[in-house]
Amino acid sequence: PPRRKQTKVNAFEADIREHKVATGPNKGKDFYAINPKGNVPVVVIDGTTVLNENAATLQWIADQNPASELAPANGTPERYLLQSKLSYLSSEVHGSFGPLFDPTSHDEVKKFCLNRIKLKFDFLSKEELRNGSKKYLVGNKFTVADSYLYIILSWCKYVGVDLADYPVLKKYYEDIAALDLVKHARGYTAAP
Repeated sequence: PPRRKQTKVNAFEADIREHKVATGPNKGKDFYAINPKGNVPVVVIDGTTVLNENAATLQWIADQNPASELAPANGTPERYLLQSKLSYLSSEVHGSFGPLFDPTSHDEVKKFCLNRIKLKFDFLSKEELRNGSKKYLVGNKFTVADSYLYIILSWCKYVGVDLADYPVLKKYYEDIAALDLVKHARGYTAAP
């Protein structure tokens, strides 16, 4: 059965039902009934609406407490900019990592993905973060786009990408990691 945890994550109270994805012969039977795609994260709203793509789930989380300012207000140019950043991170950056975690991926595919990550990281460093002169991806505030990029950057150590080769992203990652709300969220995810 799912565990219920009440915790303060991302500056608002969240009622989280944690479901572990099973391994072995019973792998994901309950999970796939909820989400036939099999991807995570998944948010089920009112027991009927299933959100299972990062751009949607992250905005939903932010919208649960607009005062947290994790996303700009709906209908504003800044919100559309956030959606653009989330889409880019999901399709261009996150998507480049998948084959690197797959032990069956061919070496040529992995090489292609590593080169693609380099191009995307160069773009993020130079254009999105303006060679380090911008602190966050959207405006002057931490948003769910920053939390997403932070998680993506945390994968680098597992796939042979050295953030030291990308000093702007390395500093960005370290600065985001130092935020109290990120430390709190990381502590929550590390909890048993």
